[in-house]
Amino acid sequence: MNDFTFLSPTRLIVGRKAEERTGEWIKAYGGHKALVHHDSMYCKTSGLVDKIIDTIHAAGVETVELGGVVPNPHLDLVYQGIELCRRENVDFVLAIGGGSVIDSAKAIAMGLKYDGDVWDLFVEDNGVTRGVETEPCVPVGVVLTIAATGSESSNSCVITKVDEQLKRFCDNDLHRPVFAIEDPELTMSLPKFQTACGVIDIMSHSMERYFTNVPTGNELTDRLCEAIFLTCMDCGRTLMDDPNNYDARANVMVASSLSHNGLTGIGRNNSGDWSSHFIEHELSGEYDVTHGAGLAVITPAWMKYVYRDNMPMFLKWATRVMGVSHDYCNPELTVLEGIRRLEDFFRSLGIPTTMREMPDVGVVPEEIMYKMAKRVRITNKNGTVGTLRQLATEDIVNIFRLAQ
Repeated sequence: MNDFTFLSPTRLIVGRKAEERTGEWIKAYGGHKALVHHDSMYCKTSGLVDKIIDTIHAAGVETVELGGVVPNPHLDLVYQGIELCRRENVDFVLAIGGGSVIDSAKAIAMGLKYDGDVWDLFVEDNGVTRGVETEPCVPVGVVLTIAATGSESSNSCVITKVDEQLKRFCDNDLHRPVFAIEDPELTMSLPKFQTACGVIDIMSHSMERYFTNVPTGNELTDRLCEAIFLTCMDCGRTLMDDPNNYDARANVMVASSLSHNGLTGIGRNNSGDWSSHFIEHELSGEYDVTHGAGLAVITPAWMKYVYRDNMPMFLKWATRVMGVSHDYCNPELTVLEGIRRLEDFFRSLGIPTTMREMPDVGVVPEEIMYKMAKRVRITNKNGTVGTLRQLATEDIVNIFRLAQ
């Protein structure tokens, strides 16, 4: 087991009607005037946003409201939010929604305390952003309505600069939400597609930490990752048939938070691999596909390309998670069967596993593959991405080909 430090300051508040105490929690963390940030969709039209605002006012906290967040949240709305919050002297940002709303809220919270252009904090130099532990931000709270990205407890924030088709990260422990309110009943109205994409995204966050070049001696975190995988698969299947199953919703919701708060990376390569995520970001940036759906295409293709670089981990995963019998004469067949079963699971959720099957993508021309590959976030000083295998542009294009 590697040496590690672990920080998870987010208070998880899980239970039925937990959102009714939102105002109390904002006040407990020093909020006097809160921005209520949302996507203007179901959370608003269903009356949830207004009910939560009532609880905030009942606690003696003032509010201003900003809707309009879209999937792959846009920098332009972040700018609007920063301007509004400065004008209104906001000292707390509350996100009501899923990962896109939370990330937009985090960016606004950082921008409020930053004298320059908030996009500066997302600009990279050899894979390192300026926003890592360098700038303060106002507190962020969450009322979670979609279990998927784990942004409610993570140090990650992803924003899209539309005019340049750039989707970029800012990792900063200072913008981790101070609390996340998780009422599983709020997720019961989600369409099957969104539920399925969320399950895949949650699994992927721990896959990025599991499939790395790690020494032996990480049985605890191996098992933590595997618990996330198995829970998501079992509960994901349940929710396709019984979307109002409270326990399945609750387990997926908590898995979302635990999968991306750093817990499943302790004692391993704490940075994880993240190739699948960063490759998918370019796919969703180019075609505006849902992140989880893109991961269902990219992750199996990445696995097929790199599994030989850590056969023991892939064998462990194939046998312990995917239930494949170990073929000692040909262990590669064991791994490939595990990947096939993973693809079958994604398809059982109604999610395609090739780009040509995706309604908004189809057959991707080679020149677009190269365009996307050249934009992938660099994480290594030699201009590559990933830790299990350091992937250059041609490697990434090969993965796109496998995903075709």
